[in-house]
Amino acid sequence: MYGNCFLLLRYSVMVLNPNDNFIDVKTEPESFSLSEQENSSYPLQPPLVIPKGGSSSPEEHTTYIWDNFISKSAVKNVAFIVHGYGGLVFINLLMQRTAEVMSKVCGVALIDSTHHTMHQTQGNPQVCTWIWKHCQEWVSNSKPLDRPLGYLVKMDCPTVSTGTEKYCLAPSFALQSIFKYLKNTLKTDTKQYFTRSQSATQSKRMMKKN
Repeated sequence: MYGNCFLLLRYSVMVLNPNDNFIDVKTEPESFSLSEQENSSYPLQPPLVIPKGGSSSPEEHTTYIWDNFISKSAVKNVAFIVHGYGGLVFINLLMQRTAEVMSKVCGVALIDSTHHTMHQTQGNPQVCTWIWKHCQEWVSNSKPLDRPLGYLVKMDCPTVSTGTEKYCLAPSFALQSIFKYLKNTLKTDTKQYFTRSQSATQSKRMMKKN
């Protein structure tokens, strides 16, 4: 469902799978080559489970995908939708690749995120300011959808209600609101980009005339 909605808005979609961190050799023998078996420091004894290369943890998986796919793409505006622990993982990525993420990501929708800004960023003012400007969190709450909840939760970014107290239903309840938010962040970012481009073009024309 998420993918279809994104496609209707002409977005390209990449779905990360940060929770798939291990290979079960018994059920996925084709995923574990002989060379890996010879070089593995993990003895192949029951239960025959080894960490996946580049994906042994949610944090490593996300950084690997960023380094090998997202950062190398020609896309200039990237948006993230993260749920639960995914929020902590995104802030970890932000701290690991600060300059790249801040220049390429236009908006982040957090849903019941378990991140801790002050702890993860060590109070870095530049990063904290970026989070406030480019992130918004939806929290499971019975108040109507998009009702501000700043006085109830951490104040590291604007926070609103999902319209339900059920954690598992929060993403679907907030989905349309999230799309609207990300669309607005893209518009703002694009508008700023074109304004800068027009200013640069006008400056060049004035220099030529002189």
